[in-house]
Amino acid sequence: MMKKSILLAAVIATISHSPVFAGGSLFGGSEGGDAGAIYGGASIGQSSDSTCDSVIDQAGALLGDFECPTPSGWKVFGGYKVTPNLAVEGAYVDFGEASTSGAIPVIPGVNAVPNATDLTAQATGFNVSGVASTELTEELNLFGKAGMMMWEKETTAKIQGINTLSTTNDGVDLSLGAGAEYKINDNWGIRGEAEHFNGLNNNLYSVGATFATF
Repeated sequence: MMKKSILLAAVIATISHSPVFAGGSLFGGSEGGDAGAIYGGASIGQSSDSTCDSVIDQAGALLGDFECPTPSGWKVFGGYKVTPNLAVEGAYVDFGEASTSGAIPVIPGVNAVPNATDLTAQATGFNVSGVASTELTEELNLFGKAGMMMWEKETTAKIQGINTLSTTNDGVDLSLGAGAEYKINDNWGIRGEAEHFNGLNNNLYSVGATFATF
């Protein structure tokens, strides 16, 4: 909780010391196109966690017949355009809940019968990135981003006849992303992007809507 508070304070400090609060217009309209604009949006998509595949590959027959599902993820984000081609962006990301069921096979000395097992994993995080963009056409922009993600992940295994095991991990790690945004009009746009979150070993592929004040 303290780590999240520190990250939010850093985002607020960054925005509050920007030119838009130092005499510029809160709603853009500054010289240099959309520099000074504030924007926000929301996206939904698919989360791909390769950690699941890695665990199953290493454990082999111990885990029995399990598959790695692809959960739905979503995020809300907002940012400030320092220049027409450079922005600072913050986001809250929910990677969704991945759940699967299977049976641990009979293992001599461990279990006499197959044990039904339910596995669930859920991760969330706060992300802060620098975003660089380039204009292909008047309506279409490409962008790349790099930043840091403060994340938390909870994994639970409910094993029938044995126990319920739960672990929680957290950290602060690198995030990378790239995508494209199509401007519908001066305020509304559609964004598609792919992001990688190194600490979670997770990819998020999403599509969403954006609203800007320019």
